[in-house]
Amino acid sequence: MAPSSRRACHGWAWALTMVVVLALSASSADDAACDLFRGRWVADKSYPLYDASACPFVPDVFDCRRNGRPDDAYLKFRWSPANNCQLPRFDGADFLRRWRGKTVMFVGDSLSMNQWVSLACMLHAAAPAPVRATFTSGEPVSAVRFEDYDLSLVLYHTTFLVDVVREDIGRVLKLDSMRNASDWLGAHLLVFNTWHWWTYRGASQVWDYVQDGNSTYRDMDRLTAFSKALSTWARWVDANVDASRTRVFYQGVSPSHYDMCVVHSFQTCPDQTLSSLTIYLACKLECCMS
Repeated sequence: MAPSSRRACHGWAWALTMVVVLALSASSADDAACDLFRGRWVADKSYPLYDASACPFVPDVFDCRRNGRPDDAYLKFRWSPANNCQLPRFDGADFLRRWRGKTVMFVGDSLSMNQWVSLACMLHAAAPAPVRATFTSGEPVSAVRFEDYDLSLVLYHTTFLVDVVREDIGRVLKLDSMRNASDWLGAHLLVFNTWHWWTYRGASQVWDYVQDGNSTYRDMDRLTAFSKALSTWARWVDANVDASRTRVFYQGVSPSHYDMCVVHSFQTCPDQTLSSLTIYLACKLECCMS
């Protein structure tokens, strides 16, 4: 997770990518022309799909209500695709049945962690009681296993997908090295992400040098480095993942939301409310403090 005093709110926003991914994984040629990624958020009082306070997998820093946030309007939104495209409401019970005996793995940074926790909570809320689930938390691997369905949800934490190796000169970001990628094989659904850590500088930067092939640099254009790393990742996917068995998705870049109340004073943020359906929850997301 990014080194910051701000805490991201855990709720409806983190479910979008997973719901769309699952819808796409079950789609047919008939709806292939439907772009589920174009649309808008609309209010829906039937949401959220789970209560974060009742989910045993939510880290304390991601539970806004537990951390004192008084309102809950930000939880009551759903994604509505454009052009009358239909995105089915997530059906956790159906998912548990269809994915019995399988493994879903998220590979990436805190965005992947958010998606992993959100899916686990949606399934936990949908499963018939009593829910038999085991939860293991570690680094780099954490997992939730729904015992009655032999279904595993796995998180593999990695900020860059490629390696950061400690050498004599310091920490080296190696753009063509993925030494532990074999750990990702065997999953039936792989969801990858990386981006925000590529932009960090100063004390937040977790590498000292960047290596491209046989050349080592103090720095390089971050977009260039990012592109080279993704090329390494794509080549690995093409060479190692059995497409007849495993679906692979890459999450797009998650936007950062900022508001002037955050820039000038944290003190004013708790007074902000959701005043319009057209307002993104910029300030409220940044103001969810532990």
